[in-house]
Amino acid sequence: MIMSDTVNEIKQRLDIVDLIGEYVKLNPAGANFKALCPFHNEKTPSFIVSPEKQVWHCFGCAKGGDHFTFVQQMEGVEFPEALRMLATRTGVRLEYRDPEEHNYKTRLLDLCRHVAERWHSLLLNDPAAQAARDYLKQRQLSRETIEEFCLGYAPDSWDDAIKFLQGKSFTLKEIFDAGISITRLDQSGQAGDKGKPYDRFRHRLIFPIRDVHGNIVGFTARKLREEDTGGKYVNSPQTSIYNKSQVLYNLSLAKAEIKRLGYAILVEGNMDVLAVYQAGTKNVVAVSGTALTGEQIKLMGRYAQNVMVAFDADVAGVTANLRGIDLLWQAGFNVKVIKLFGAKDPDELIRKNPEDWKKAIREAKNFMDYVFSVTLEPLDLKRVDHKKLAAKKLLPLLAKLGDAVERAHYLKKLAEILSVPEETLAKAILKFEEKKPSLKKTETPPITIEPGRAVAEHLLALLIKFPKELELVMQRLKPEMIGFSPAKLLYSQLIIYYNKDRHLAEKEVLAALNAESADYFNQLGLLIDETAFNDTPDLLHHEIIQATGRLKELYLKGRLKELSVSLALAEKQKNETEVTSLTEEISRFNSQLGEL
Repeated sequence: MIMSDTVNEIKQRLDIVDLIGEYVKLNPAGANFKALCPFHNEKTPSFIVSPEKQVWHCFGCAKGGDHFTFVQQMEGVEFPEALRMLATRTGVRLEYRDPEEHNYKTRLLDLCRHVAERWHSLLLNDPAAQAARDYLKQRQLSRETIEEFCLGYAPDSWDDAIKFLQGKSFTLKEIFDAGISITRLDQSGQAGDKGKPYDRFRHRLIFPIRDVHGNIVGFTARKLREEDTGGKYVNSPQTSIYNKSQVLYNLSLAKAEIKRLGYAILVEGNMDVLAVYQAGTKNVVAVSGTALTGEQIKLMGRYAQNVMVAFDADVAGVTANLRGIDLLWQAGFNVKVIKLFGAKDPDELIRKNPEDWKKAIREAKNFMDYVFSVTLEPLDLKRVDHKKLAAKKLLPLLAKLGDAVERAHYLKKLAEILSVPEETLAKAILKFEEKKPSLKKTETPPITIEPGRAVAEHLLALLIKFPKELELVMQRLKPEMIGFSPAKLLYSQLIIYYNKDRHLAEKEVLAALNAESADYFNQLGLLIDETAFNDTPDLLHHEIIQATGRLKELYLKGRLKELSVSLALAEKQKNETEVTSLTEEISRFNSQLGEL
């Protein structure tokens, strides 16, 4: 179990404003900071961060919490991973009471870090790595870029990595499970040569692959001798820490810049990322050992809904471009395509002239314009059969457009290009509409907030601001009448505390609350800061009566609904005793409802 004071130490070392400010543009608002909420779409800022209380809360979607809950929501991780991330950032050492909790995956992450550092040191210093250094020089990569990406060199040895890692107390099983070694198998699939393992990467340039949190989870290795067996690039296998479909190369470094600029640049390979990043375009990522997947798209969507793609300009690259862009498009991204004039990939374009790369970004085309371009370019549109082919390729895509104006625009454009009546294409597109689902931009689902939550939180904020009013509320509202659990728990604890000392002092109350209620108490403090309360006694009294009445009404209506279901069941079962009891209870609740 991790000691609780470690959590507090992390909070003390890291200002929540600095943390959230890395993801969201914060603007001063009195004693607090405001922003557009990163967790739902809104036009008016309702996301508040309190430097005094070190908490955040959104009054639009009702999410809120501390440093850890923000990282959990933003990065899509559970508490242990958020804790580890913030501990690493603040330099706080996590103390475990039970060493077993330092689990196997953490061991594999440590292993990958150690071997990456080993290979990086060899690249910089080992004479045997000269071929790797020459290659990087040829690709015009600076020492700074090499160090920032921890590039490395795996020596021409069958067991260098294995011996090194064993010297660091890692087992052969751990080395194998991290994808660093391979075990020979005989024809029957059993371990051959006594099952002796050997290094997976030998005499290769190493590109460490990091997950979104910056952990090294795998490697890509490029061959340095053409005569060597194996592919030009060899990747780590799927492991318990490396899921290829869920990793984007360089996202850990690029995510803050993607968030700041509002868009990502997606390229095809590691070398493209390094060249683009070194050229000053820091919001660049690449697919990692796989075609673009839904999981990678979802991961990118945490940081922006706009993406520019720059895949290789050969036929294979164009084909992959269309396939990948279609996936992005279906996921609701606004997609543009960077055309690489006079170069096969971004790396080559930048080495020729970095200014041409910047120009290509500025002149990026939106998806449909790009599709029109690559589809129509090889066709002779004077030929009827080529016109039919163009329509056959483009109409299915137009049918997917969910926006009527956008569809009409491109339908008209296609009609003009093909020199056919627009009505003809409009009729032809109908058969594709029947077959294809509409590709409307995905919208954020409507925010649903538990009934009565806003009223309960407003009432609790009143009680925190005017604690003497709790006496009045206690007479009218029982804790069970509040449906929202955190509000119910805090209200119960306030009553207990008030009954002991007949007063509510904020600091004393906070000290007496459990951690969960204390965080919630602080979030309600933000509501107090953002709300203009009536402090005139008569108006305040009226506001409290209204809030308690509304909560009681919701409670009674909810109970009546439950009782009606129970009554119907009792009548069906012909349980006369139960029917009589439930009828009386329903009558009693209806009377209470009528008195409100």
